[in-house]
Amino acid sequence: MRTIRILISVVCCLLASSIWLAQESEPSSEATQSENVSVLSVGLKGGVGLPQVSSTLETTFYVHLEGTYQFPFWGSRLGLITSLGYSQPTASGSGEDASLPGGEYTWEATQKQLTWDLGLMLKFLEHSSDWNIVAIIGSRLMFVSTLTDGKADDQVFGEHNETATIPGAFVGFQAEYKLGPGVLFGEVTFGSSFQELRTTGVLSVSAIGILAGYRFTFAL
Repeated sequence: MRTIRILISVVCCLLASSIWLAQESEPSSEATQSENVSVLSVGLKGGVGLPQVSSTLETTFYVHLEGTYQFPFWGSRLGLITSLGYSQPTASGSGEDASLPGGEYTWEATQKQLTWDLGLMLKFLEHSSDWNIVAIIGSRLMFVSTLTDGKADDQVFGEHNETATIPGAFVGFQAEYKLGPGVLFGEVTFGSSFQELRTTGVLSVSAIGILAGYRFTFAL
């Protein structure tokens, strides 16, 4: 929780700085009017997730369907962002237990994660710029199913399936470049849950995500 509070503070400082910089600039009224349009975007992004920063889960894949809406004021910088994603990290380990055959056991876990993000986004430059930096902050809801099983002396034991709906939050940054009818972008995010799952060990759903994708944009 301390880590995500620090990240939220950093994002808030950057948002405040970008607002101040925008207010310092004085574009003509005609230019401002031309940039104040509603912008709808939809796209796909994918990459890797690094849950091992806070748990025994290993590197996994991320796939997200993303949509954004930018409000028709202030150069269409401010908007909403939402995404629906899926990942499937795994973990494994071993331990000792004198009551089991051989006195040792191994375990494996597979966690299926369906993620829904909803948040605010702020572009540092007007939406019509060829390139841009985007700050993102918002809520995260995760639907998780964790299957864990163990073996001792080649005998299977202790299979356990844990399901949960877990709230959380995320912060992130995107760097985007206009290409064709949309934008090509890269993204770095950190998401943290407000609770943990306890099966064979502690399996957190906190992770760093490194993704790339493409969004089609439509000015309304």
